[in-house]
Amino acid sequence: MMRRELPLPGCTPEPLMSYLKALGILRLVAEQADPAARGCWHDGVFVLNSTLDEEALTGFFLTRYSPSPIVAPWGARSGFYAGSSEKKAREALSAIEAQNEDRFVAFKGVVDEVRQLLERLGLTEKAEEEEKLRLLAGCRSVLDESTLQWLDACYVLTGDERRFPPIFGTGGNEGSGSYVSGFAQQVVACLVKRSHDEALKVALFGGVAKGASSGQTPGHFSPRDAGGPNATQGFEGSVTTNPWDYLLAIEGACMWASGVFRKHGTTGRQVAAFPFTVQVSAAGASSLGMNDNRRPKQAKRDIAEMWLPIWHRPTGVGELSALLAEGRASVGRRPAETGLDFARSASGLGTDRGINEFVRIGFLMRNGQSFMGISLGHHQAAILREAHLLCKIDPWLRAFHLACGEKTPARFTFALRGIERTIFDFCRHGGGQFFQGVLVALGKAEAVIAGAPGFREKAKGLRPLAGLSAEWIVAANDESPEFEIALALASLHDASERTPPIRANLEPVVFDRSRPAWAEKDRAVVWNAAGLAANLAAVLGRRLMDANRAGSYGVEHPRQRQIGPLAASHHVSLPAITRFLAAELDDERIHDLLRGLMLCDVHHASCRFENDTEMLPPRAYALLKLLFLSFKLATENGDVFVPPDPALLAVLRSRNVDEAWLMAGRKLRAKGFIPMPQQKNAGHRRAQENENGRDREFAALDATRVAAALLLPVSPNSALKLRDLVIRPPKPNNP
Repeated sequence: MMRRELPLPGCTPEPLMSYLKALGILRLVAEQADPAARGCWHDGVFVLNSTLDEEALTGFFLTRYSPSPIVAPWGARSGFYAGSSEKKAREALSAIEAQNEDRFVAFKGVVDEVRQLLERLGLTEKAEEEEKLRLLAGCRSVLDESTLQWLDACYVLTGDERRFPPIFGTGGNEGSGSYVSGFAQQVVACLVKRSHDEALKVALFGGVAKGASSGQTPGHFSPRDAGGPNATQGFEGSVTTNPWDYLLAIEGACMWASGVFRKHGTTGRQVAAFPFTVQVSAAGASSLGMNDNRRPKQAKRDIAEMWLPIWHRPTGVGELSALLAEGRASVGRRPAETGLDFARSASGLGTDRGINEFVRIGFLMRNGQSFMGISLGHHQAAILREAHLLCKIDPWLRAFHLACGEKTPARFTFALRGIERTIFDFCRHGGGQFFQGVLVALGKAEAVIAGAPGFREKAKGLRPLAGLSAEWIVAANDESPEFEIALALASLHDASERTPPIRANLEPVVFDRSRPAWAEKDRAVVWNAAGLAANLAAVLGRRLMDANRAGSYGVEHPRQRQIGPLAASHHVSLPAITRFLAAELDDERIHDLLRGLMLCDVHHASCRFENDTEMLPPRAYALLKLLFLSFKLATENGDVFVPPDPALLAVLRSRNVDEAWLMAGRKLRAKGFIPMPQQKNAGHRRAQENENGRDREFAALDATRVAAALLLPVSPNSALKLRDLVIRPPKPNNP
């Protein structure tokens, strides 16, 4: 027979009821009409590939569809017990049992088996506690094989416990409502009484029709159909559930079979594993609040989120069932536990299994104590080469998360949410910009922790984050001058290793074999709420003072050929320094990047920055910088190292640039350098012109920013350019 692709506009990825309806259609058609049926998603619509055309598909469901035997004798409103609350379900089961059509045989057989099981167990009313466990186990032992898919999707037995996957609430119940009661009632309405034939066309192909809705509450499957306050125009909206939507969604949800795996290897305790289901993460969805990842005290079930796979390649029921059965995402070697974990693993999980996209659904308490399946957005499954780098921060992130309890001050939970949000954004979009956002968020969080000794004392396992590989730097590098400056600053260290790296000037840390720990005292910390320039100038002053005390200038590093506390593994280009002096760069961004890059192994990173200009900084800076180098400078009498002078820096920080210039000139002359212009032998007019030019240059400079720029490390080649800019070349030797 000819096969055809039949789009079903009534089946869309959202809401959850519509997605599950598509799965139900595919399963029922494959099991009862066309075993080779396949399905996929295109342009937000489910497409059925089978031998059925539109008319044949409609006819199948109206006349031949055999409903799955969905029963739940362990729950309220199951129809198996006496009482007014059981009346509607009881009447629906009786109506089904009275039918003689072949398509009701399986349903009737299971109902009869349940009645016999209840009689053997002596249950005449809803079971409680241990009796319920016996009943749940008995259902799995004696009920027909056709019910196993439903039972697997409804509950899991783990030793002496029972666990309920969120897809069916608490074992087929949602609050005071019952999915099994609703299913039985709609079987009677749609198949026995044939009251909603027109609603089937709407369910399959979209559109509107008279009588296409009923009073059946949709549970958490479709918030838009649940009615209630503000649901439509006016004060109150009525329930508008399409009965066929409800029927087919329950059928589709049966594919969401659960299982059990051992969390800690073969000897660990058994834990229920629900396909594509994890704990809620507040990150990645604007509709979630700060506390939406915590279970409300009045809730009768766990909150959770489910990731619904969207695939573009036609897939059969067998392959889809296998996909859902193994739908356990992992991050590194551990299973995904939260929505953030799932976002990290979604790229590999999706691309390996032909999944193109995920729809994220959160089962959250809304509208009083009612649970709703809230859409949390779509997530593309794309390969992210840098995703594996995030595994490095897992232990630290887990310790930070444990330290943030309900009574933790908001600034810590805000910092934690900032990290999770940027990780989620990176997993969703990819690219260096978003990966850089993760690094910046980590630096901000570390700064918050560093400024809270009380929090650090309580969080015993929360050490300073450090040692992120050089790959982090490469992945985050946007080749901007801000990144170039921040990277060079983060690489500042003492060539003699007698004073700590620059991180100790920003945070109270001590270094033991290059591994940082929180320091009890923060004597080296000078960073505060002032601007970037003022803080960099303060760091320069502190590093010079500590180096003088430690005698750092007497040791030259044998490999780096650097001396003193301004040694660096990376350097800043002269055009970037010129823009920094002119205040053309984003100081806040430099600060944020510095905080993040300090957490990385900056000494082994290889980064190149392209500069499309040979812009040179002002001569005033050039002269001063020659006195704040970490290496020797070549002269006609040999290489000379001039130790930085804290007194000169103090003059500069007092905003006296002119005096700092004169001091620098005298110090350089003492070492054999001759600054230009040489005013001693110049005529009065020439000297006056030089003085006026220097005054204009100094007037355009900010003394604090010049002091900050002296901390920025430059390469030996750049130092030679600065030397040639302000130092008179030696006179040639005339024969």
